[in-house]
Amino acid sequence: MKLLIVEDDRELCNLLEKGLKKYDYICDLAYDGEAGLYYTEINEYDAIILDINLPKLDGVSLCKMVREKFIKTPIIMLTARTNTDDKIIGLNIGADDYLGKPFEFKELSARLHALIRRNYDKTSNIIKIGALHIDTNTKLVELNEKKIDLTAREYDVLELLCYSYPNVVSAEKIIEHVWGTDSNQFSNVIRVHITNLRRKLKNTDGEALIETIRGKGYMVCLK
Repeated sequence: MKLLIVEDDRELCNLLEKGLKKYDYICDLAYDGEAGLYYTEINEYDAIILDINLPKLDGVSLCKMVREKFIKTPIIMLTARTNTDDKIIGLNIGADDYLGKPFEFKELSARLHALIRRNYDKTSNIIKIGALHIDTNTKLVELNEKKIDLTAREYDVLELLCYSYPNVVSAEKIIEHVWGTDSNQFSNVIRVHITNLRRKLKNTDGEALIETIRGKGYMVCLK
């Protein structure tokens, strides 16, 4: 999943990126509020981590402007300002969650996971599409009650497709959300991973669960 981190402390920002990478998050970094606002306008994110004390444009103003632009991306404020009034202000202007510094990466990842899940209208960490079951906490994948072994990237692609079900997901979105904005958009990396998923995930009749929609992208399809 793809995150935007808006934090003026570059050391902390890089630490956040490194720590969240261990949980398979792809991160864009912005070191001031204006840069953060620009990124939200040109890219799509699964969640935004936002500090309050930012140069050029503070986090509260940034959050308010994002919501005024009808951008619904979940926002978690990560800040040293943890008194009740600050929390109320942040939540009232559109933030979805509020976490104080210092923090534990396990808790931050869990909160992000919950926000992203809700943003995709999933009420549980278990995704069920026909005979396909995915536990997004443990990353366990089962089809017809049999465990399916996937690589980390194969899982990430499948999770995005399942979160988006029954919609089609473009190749560009898969690249950005699984490999990051700087990845080669013309690489055959998606085709390779989709081919592997189609080989590993088949219905009882032998039909692949992943369908290619020509000119549009890919989707999980129930036959």
